[in-house]
Amino acid sequence: MRLVLVVLLAGAVWAAPKLSPAVLADQDVSGQGQAGETGLYLGRPFAVQVTDNGRPVPGARVQFEVLTEPLENRSQARRAALADSVVLTDQMGMARTRLRLGATPGEYRVLAVSGGKRLVLAAMALRRNWYFVTVIEFLGGLTLFLFGLYYGSKGLRRMAGNRLRELLFSLTSRRVLGALVGVVVTVVFQSSSATTVLLMGMASAGILALGQALAVILGADIGTTVTVQLLAFRVFDYALLVAVAGFILMNSARRVKDLGQAIFGFGLVFYSLKVVIDASEPLRYVPQVMDAVGRLGSVPWLGLVLAMLFTALVRSSAATIGVIVGLSFTGLVDLATAIPYILGANLGSSFSAVIASWRGGLAARRIGLGHLLFKLVIVALCLPFVPMLVKLAGLTAHDLPRQIANAHTLVNVFAAVLFLPLLVPFQRLLERLVKPRKAEQFGPRYLDSSSLEAPELASAQATREVLRMADRVSRMYDQAIKVFLSRDKEGRRELIATDDQVDRLEEDITAFLARISQEELSEPLSHKVVALFYITDELEHIADVVSKNLAAYTKKSIEQGLAFSAEGLEEMERFHAEVGENLKTAVACITTWDTALAKRLVERKEWGVLRQRELHNRHLGRLSRGLAESIDTSTIHLDFISDIERINFHCSQIGAAVLGTHHPEKDKGPSSKD
Repeated sequence: MRLVLVVLLAGAVWAAPKLSPAVLADQDVSGQGQAGETGLYLGRPFAVQVTDNGRPVPGARVQFEVLTEPLENRSQARRAALADSVVLTDQMGMARTRLRLGATPGEYRVLAVSGGKRLVLAAMALRRNWYFVTVIEFLGGLTLFLFGLYYGSKGLRRMAGNRLRELLFSLTSRRVLGALVGVVVTVVFQSSSATTVLLMGMASAGILALGQALAVILGADIGTTVTVQLLAFRVFDYALLVAVAGFILMNSARRVKDLGQAIFGFGLVFYSLKVVIDASEPLRYVPQVMDAVGRLGSVPWLGLVLAMLFTALVRSSAATIGVIVGLSFTGLVDLATAIPYILGANLGSSFSAVIASWRGGLAARRIGLGHLLFKLVIVALCLPFVPMLVKLAGLTAHDLPRQIANAHTLVNVFAAVLFLPLLVPFQRLLERLVKPRKAEQFGPRYLDSSSLEAPELASAQATREVLRMADRVSRMYDQAIKVFLSRDKEGRRELIATDDQVDRLEEDITAFLARISQEELSEPLSHKVVALFYITDELEHIADVVSKNLAAYTKKSIEQGLAFSAEGLEEMERFHAEVGENLKTAVACITTWDTALAKRLVERKEWGVLRQRELHNRHLGRLSRGLAESIDTSTIHLDFISDIERINFHCSQIGAAVLGTHHPEKDKGPSSKD
């Protein structure tokens, strides 16, 4: 619908007396510029003025009639009507009448005739409760925008797959390269905030250095302008066609499904802008709204704060600036008003990263603060020079939406040019401002839920945390024989405490892997996630055998004062060392995912069974010779050997998981003893 109030001076002859729109105290009171709801009277009457050489003419006869209205108002019950058709002018030479709008939204024209002079006044009818519909359409358009961004970027991320991970991992210390990578990654993620949160997870995992992450963030802020640039073109006129094309691709060949999803999602983004434009169209005809927009333009910091809060709420600067671009198509926003909104949207986009960094490690907190400081400095530098920025952006294009999009790009390019040469001192500043926290409660170090947006990266973090768990299990295993031989009570308690840590890691890793598995994964990645499930479980079994069984033998040996034969102890130590090598091989398999190494590890399962049988028979031989030490320690000796073999079994199962041949229902080992 269009809300236009047009005043046409039709066939007027500029001679006395004169018929013109009414003016009082230099203010237009003719009723021009108003709109009303269908079926109701306009808020203000139409008023014309009859003058003769500039002097009011009282008592002049003015005739009013409805000249045109929407064709749908054909029946008498739907037609518009005037309160008075013939009116005499008052002492001010003014004649007034009120118009009751018809039942159909659209343009209505009223003809005023006096002394042969004609004047046409026009008004626009809006549908009933238009303000409620406007709010619903605006919120719906915004929701569609955010969903389209998420859905389309999800398709792009799956298309990128390993290439995105390789791109992130291949970062060098060259700042410009890091910024370019940030542009590419943000175009894929469609959110600089999502990219920043992802970088915090990588930095916390030790994959990226602080300086590299800061360079990528500067590029990410440029990358987020790409969507706004596309929105500034009138692509929304063809949005539904784009969405249809994407839907067809999604439901055709599997190899183009992800591309189709990306196209479909961005079709929704462009269509949502059309919804926002249509929803905001009536606001042009509400004087209070236009006055408020004018005041915001004269108070830049107020627009900045509003945009900052709105962006923090929706967590997307592209959404905020996209709405501004949409409003510019309707004429509600000019360039001077839009630039403070751009600055506020940029600042608001850093809030979600700052909040996310509170839950992260030292590197994450430094990156979150760095992102916020980037934005604050740019706002402080640009806000006083908004008029200059308006002139500069005005030179870049002829139409207003493109000027707004270009202003957004200029601000973020300026930030990158300003900060890239200063990253080293800026990094030192962050290191001084954000100090390491005091000892924190034990928990996972590398798992970051924000990385679930990129399953490849999330699986890499899970692998790293599994390796951290494996390192603890290996140290438990190595320590167990020392504790056993030296009868170390304190060492036994440390083994039990470490097992509690392993249990905590197992719970968190399993939960994290479960969340990864809920994402749409490629077949190789799905197999790896399943393998990590099994590996985590096997490592936890090994830790249980060490803490619940091997440590228990230490306690029993101390309490009963048992002494093992020299030959028996030597066999136990050797078997422990041999299986220890297999455990190291298992850790190497997790690290390298080497299938050849995994095959050799699987083959060691049968070796473990044969080796246990051999040592069992040797012990029985000593018993037959009547050695007192062997008789006293027989139960512990045989259980110890059996538990070491069980650990070997779990090591071989890790190799089977890497190969994808892990079948716990067939190869289930004996349960741990309490």
